[in-house]
Amino acid sequence: MASPFDRAIAAAAVTHDSIMGEAFEIRPQKFQTDRNAPLIADPARGVVTVKCPWVDAAARAGAGPFHQVGVQPERPGHSTSRPSISINMTLLPFALRQGDLVFRVKTQALYRVFELLPSTPGFARISLNKV
Repeated sequence: MASPFDRAIAAAAVTHDSIMGEAFEIRPQKFQTDRNAPLIADPARGVVTVKCPWVDAAARAGAGPFHQVGVQPERPGHSTSRPSISINMTLLPFALRQGDLVFRVKTQALYRVFELLPSTPGFARISLNKV
C-alpha cells in the first residue's frame, strides 16, 4: 500500500534537487558484439544532462577506519568507499543500466554506474565507481 505522504515526498524531493543538485551527464553504454570487449557508447540512448544531488562516500559513525588494511572496526556498521547520486528517474528518457557512464560537470570526473538502488518513489540512488 502506498503511503499517503508519497506525493508530498516526491514534491519535496524535486525542490531539494533544484536547490542542492548539480549537473551530471548520463552517457549510456552498450555491449559490443563480443561481450568480453569494453563497453561502447550507445547511439540509441543519447547523452542526457540532469541535475541531482551528489553524495560523498560515507562511513558509519563509530565504525572505525574502513580503508586501512588490517584495521578492524570497533562496531559493525556499513561503510562504503563509493560516492553516489540520487536521481529522479522520470528525468531520463531511457532506463539507466549498470555500466553506463556518469560525468560530473563540477569536477570534470567520469564515473561508471556500479549499482542502482531503489529510493523514494520515482527516485534511485546510483552507486558509482570512478573511471
